[in-house]
Amino acid sequence: MGRLSLYQEATPVEDPKRKAPKPSRGGGAPPPRPPRTGEQGARPRKPELPRERPHLPREVHADVRSTAPSGAVDDLARALGAAEEAIARGDAARAVEVLVWAKSVATRSWAVREALGIALYLEGRFAEAQRELLTYRRLSGRHDQNHLLADCARATGKIDQAVEHVEAMIGAGVEEDRIAEGLIVVAGARLEGGEPDGALAVLRRLELEVEEPEPYHLRLWHLAARAAREAGQEEAAQRWRARIAEVDADALAVLDGESRPR
Repeated sequence: MGRLSLYQEATPVEDPKRKAPKPSRGGGAPPPRPPRTGEQGARPRKPELPRERPHLPREVHADVRSTAPSGAVDDLARALGAAEEAIARGDAARAVEVLVWAKSVATRSWAVREALGIALYLEGRFAEAQRELLTYRRLSGRHDQNHLLADCARATGKIDQAVEHVEAMIGAGVEEDRIAEGLIVVAGARLEGGEPDGALAVLRRLELEVEEPEPYHLRLWHLAARAAREAGQEEAAQRWRARIAEVDADALAVLDGESRPR
């Protein structure tokens, strides 16, 4: 299971209309909190797993061997493979089911906690995803999922935390494509908050004027165009949109569709 093959599925959307859950307005005691993933009670029932053991990257294989009981190493590897396949076909619920069991077997596996955090993120369970990804970061010492942590923080109304996550990944020298996703999260929050100039300032943390753009540059340019338009800079907005069309004419329509209010 290649790390990026699973994790590239979890790209924060440009401008989600997410709000934190509203508190109950009824009287009396609040309803009981549902158990967290793998938090309480007996170990989850072992799900059906594929027969074949997938080929795992060396670092994931080492993590599995060092965190799983000796008799469960093969099953844990199969669970990680099954989760990757489920996410690849858009079945995040199946991935969560498999990974909740895997977590009960190897609680300190950074590979399991990272994959579970991603699956929960894709399910829209942002508070739970945040807990798993923070645990992944603590166990692994990596900041390469901070863009998802930033989006989870934004989804739960904690914009300052989103900024902190992005600053941490910049300081840690994470790959630029993931930093770009983090900046898109923060810039999108600024734009939603009525700060188009602030959004543009965030996006300029990366070099926008590039001759050979990567796919993430198109998303940066699209958000820059929206922010420029709201800031009254129509000429700049049209220039960014023209750059996108020049690189990939179909991408502009796709990005326009993604940014429409839901």
